Amino acid sequence: MKVFVRNQDGTPLMPCTPAKARKLLRAGKARVVAHTPFTIQLGWQCEGQVQAVVVGIDKGSSVTGISCVGNGAVLLAAEIHHRRDVKDKLDTRRAHRRSRRLRKWYRPARFLNRASSKRSGRLPSSIKTNVEEVIRVVRQLPLPISQIVAEDVQVDIARLNDSTLRGSRYQDPNRLDENLRIACLMRDRYTCRHCGTRNCRLEAHHIVYREHGGKDTLANLLTLCERCHEKVHASTITLKVTGVSGQFDQIAQRSMQGKTYLYTTLGATVPLTTVFGYETSAFRKRRGLAKTHTADALCVATLGSGEIVTPDCPNTYRIAFRPRQTRRQFHDLPRKGLGRVRYQVHEELAGFRKGDIVRVKGRWVKQINSIYSNGLVAFKRVPGEPATARPRNCRLLERGRTIVWEQVV
Repeated sequence: MKVFVRNQDGTPLMPCTPAKARKLLRAGKARVVAHTPFTIQLGWQCEGQVQAVVVGIDKGSSVTGISCVGNGAVLLAAEIHHRRDVKDKLDTRRAHRRSRRLRKWYRPARFLNRASSKRSGRLPSSIKTNVEEVIRVVRQLPLPISQIVAEDVQVDIARLNDSTLRGSRYQDPNRLDENLRIACLMRDRYTCRHCGTRNCRLEAHHIVYREHGGKDTLANLLTLCERCHEKVHASTITLKVTGVSGQFDQIAQRSMQGKTYLYTTLGATVPLTTVFGYETSAFRKRRGLAKTHTADALCVATLGSGEIVTPDCPNTYRIAFRPRQTRRQFHDLPRKGLGRVRYQVHEELAGFRKGDIVRVKGRWVKQINSIYSNGLVAFKRVPGEPATARPRNCRLLERGRTIVWEQVV
């Protein structure tokens, strides 16, 4: 377990041990500035000598893994769980606006009249929100970041038709290029093209065998399960795909949406490099690590140096996002006998708001999840800890933030 430290001017320093943090707090030489992750700030300006900290980012659409590596260990690991309701809320908002226009407004609907929706390089709101969540978390990391390594697309499109093996990862001359194999599986949606089986061991099969002059190209590969691959020599299976210049290019373009914005923004302050997903996948398999987002992020951070770092980290967090407020005032449909019902009945109680971190009865540190109409504040249910409490039994430690850090035990 490590305690994160800030200098007097707010710049991050290397983390310290809990024992040293307790001594600084008891002596009045530091103060607590954040409870999750637990961070203290020094009362004097330290010289600020820090070591290199590399941040690996395994970018995903639903979950993004982050791993901060320094001093030969994982200093912080986290999984960012992205919001998945952005598009649904925008559609609901658009439906309400259209309904109001039909009921009250006299002007006709206007389309394509907003400059922001027509400007060059515009990102859809759902994709931009997804990328900015990663940017916000990286900027709040309580560590002196010296380099960022992000995972780019899963395969290298430019090398699909040139599978020349290079480096120590391709010592076996009979092994199919990992970049090309994953590209074949992605194109066929990780499904056996013969029996349609999913969630099993899949292999890339050469339609024209190598001994017959078949090449290591995407057009000459077919995804088969292990059982069908054994029977393929007696089967008549034909490949029906559009090739690299067709369907697969569209998949690659969709996966690259927003990544240019991510790299440009993060690389403006910290040096940023990228690696391909097939490289980190091969590195993770060679190390024998489990398929998790934090393990992938660790492989991304250490791929260039080849450093062997243990994935165990006591400072592991689950990061989610909480809206500070909502524009919605009422539910979509009226209720019988009640008419229009307000969407949020209780937003504040005795000075406490949702998301605030409080100390309950001088013992438990909890985060307020809900405020009940009977005058109670509710917390996440943890065995042995209170699920609700009166406001008078709570002491405010930290105001609620839109980024919620939850430590994984």
